[in-house]
Amino acid sequence: MKKRILAIILASITAVSMCFMMTGCGGSSEEGKTLNIMQQYGLAYAPFQIMEAQGLIEAAYEEATGETVTVTYSELNSGSTINESFAAGDVQVGAMGIAPAITGSLSGVGYKICSNMSAQPHKLMTQPDSGIKTLADFKGEDQIALVANGSFQHILLAMACNEQLGDAHALDNNILQASHPEGKMALENNQVAAQLTSSPFTFQEEAEGMVEVEAADGKGAIESVWPEGNSFIVAVAAESLYNDDPEMYNAVTTAIAQAVDFINENPEEAAQILIDNDDSVEEDVETVVSWFNDPACSYFTELKGVMDMASFMAKEGFLEVDGPSSISDLAYDNVKGE
Repeated sequence: MKKRILAIILASITAVSMCFMMTGCGGSSEEGKTLNIMQQYGLAYAPFQIMEAQGLIEAAYEEATGETVTVTYSELNSGSTINESFAAGDVQVGAMGIAPAITGSLSGVGYKICSNMSAQPHKLMTQPDSGIKTLADFKGEDQIALVANGSFQHILLAMACNEQLGDAHALDNNILQASHPEGKMALENNQVAAQLTSSPFTFQEEAEGMVEVEAADGKGAIESVWPEGNSFIVAVAAESLYNDDPEMYNAVTTAIAQAVDFINENPEEAAQILIDNDDSVEEDVETVVSWFNDPACSYFTELKGVMDMASFMAKEGFLEVDGPSSISDLAYDNVKGE
């Protein structure tokens, strides 16, 4: 199973990296310079929603250069598929969980981390009558929905299995790959035994009566291995963007910092932007603000816990290359923390 997982991870980020290196910086067209950005679903990506709604990259770039840029945002289901798009040269900036970001940074895709974006609650959720209280209760036929093999959620599950079952790969065969919205629907319809997901899906499932699988110490099975405040979503930028277009790179990192500050200082306005722009957020402003106020939900630009996850991934066979020797193997020199 371990070799199959490695093959899946590496297959998504190989052959066409040279194509990316040739075409990866922001493009030009008859309409002028363009920048392509990719992200995923959920509350963790709120800074990109703010950046898009307020045109923050465009404003920062025009202020620095006097020139205009067209920025396009699109969504994909997982970090591995975003890695494919980077390797193909279709995107210059992306947001993903730190596990696929670590894999991509070390595997020649052609990007590094340019900023942290958020920490979010992660929970392994199940139906209250499933009979599953801890990881030890999962049977061979019990499927666990998460976004992808090698994803951030997969590594969290492996960390929990390592701590609580003594084998990081104990539940690899139970994984069913599904996007967060698809996994939520499957859990609601009893098509899977559990879903390992993040906000807003954790909040929505708790409101519907779903319960969290716990560790022996009474903490959540995932919280036990990944404390509140550790990084979840990071932004990555193409090496060609960093090396060949520093003004654009700086506009991106400036915009991320501005969006993070906006969420922290204007939660009601930020909540309304998410409601207006994110199909996974259907609640009212008061509810979304309550999510922002959850202790496990935070937005910041400094990395926390990335090297810990990278070390675990290297030790447990999730990387086919050597693990990073320092944070500089994964992140640009403007990024603080590790």
